[in-house]
Amino acid sequence: MPALQHATTSTVHVDAGTIDLTGEDLVAEFEPEWSLNGLVEADPDDGSARILCGQETGQIAVTAQLWDEAPPLDAERWQDVAEVPVSWSSAFIDFATTGTEVDPSARLDLPGPGDYRIRVHGRNRDGGDPRGASDPVEEYLIQVWRAPAGGPEVWKASSQTAALWRAP
Repeated sequence: MPALQHATTSTVHVDAGTIDLTGEDLVAEFEPEWSLNGLVEADPDDGSARILCGQETGQIAVTAQLWDEAPPLDAERWQDVAEVPVSWSSAFIDFATTGTEVDPSARLDLPGPGDYRIRVHGRNRDGGDPRGASDPVEEYLIQVWRAPAGGPEVWKASSQTAALWRAP
């Protein structure tokens, strides 16, 4: 049975409609192919990934979890769920750093560099932009575990945001 190793939760400021998942270099410089799943893409060259948000700018909630193996799939409570393989070159995943300042609460420590799978869950992605104070908060759950490279998977795609980006 898979075991949750540790988790971190943070409120993240989204700018330019994405969350970058980076390592020590704090840079994700690639152009994602959103038409594959409308949610998450990994850079095939440098060990980073990017999550597509429903908001262009705003505050969202992000929880990141490290598992010892693939966690049970929980798609019912989420609008969109997809996973991608990534060859990670760092000992952590940072998901909210701006510039060169590292926010330790927005970082998931890993056992080290290697091949991982990243499963991203998203909800409240269709809540509008900008969001009002009474609108639901856009949320993401990022689950990470060591795994050999394999193809991407789309487990659920029900948001309008994902549908706008996916290939017809």
